[in-house]
Amino acid sequence: MRIQVGGLSEGVHEYSFRTTPAELGLPPGFRDEVETNVTLEKTSRQLFLRATVSTTADVECDRCVTPFREPLGFGYQMHYVWEESEAERVDPSEVQVLSPGTTMIDLSDDVRQSVLLAFPLKHVCREDCRGLCPRCGRNLNEGSCDCKDVPVDGRWDKLKELQNNKSNQAG
Repeated sequence: MRIQVGGLSEGVHEYSFRTTPAELGLPPGFRDEVETNVTLEKTSRQLFLRATVSTTADVECDRCVTPFREPLGFGYQMHYVWEESEAERVDPSEVQVLSPGTTMIDLSDDVRQSVLLAFPLKHVCREDCRGLCPRCGRNLNEGSCDCKDVPVDGRWDKLKELQNNKSNQAG
């Protein structure tokens, strides 16, 4: 995922890349190609890159443990500058200082990091996922289970009374 910037004319340039997850060093759950579309605007002082990235990952639902494919799509931007003083004007997470002789920029590491940062911590197969029964483990999305409400352990009754008394005094 390299772009030749040495000798590139000023103006807006468009690029598209298709990369395997293995080439980017992504974890095994990523199986589909990573598509990256880039708009690069070159001026005399900097390169401004806007990228959109999309892929999918095989994950398990955190509520019902059903495997599903989670689509991932996001955008990021990066400023490439040749002078440190130019870098101070931009958010440090969105700027890279290039050495004067740089003729090529490699987007692979930026795309890999962006994919990993955009990957959700919680995976839910659908918004109304009902999860698993805490008693028998049945997937409640497939139907109800036959578990009965288990009576509360009597050893907690005094604590419940104390909590109720405290609630009544506050109100």
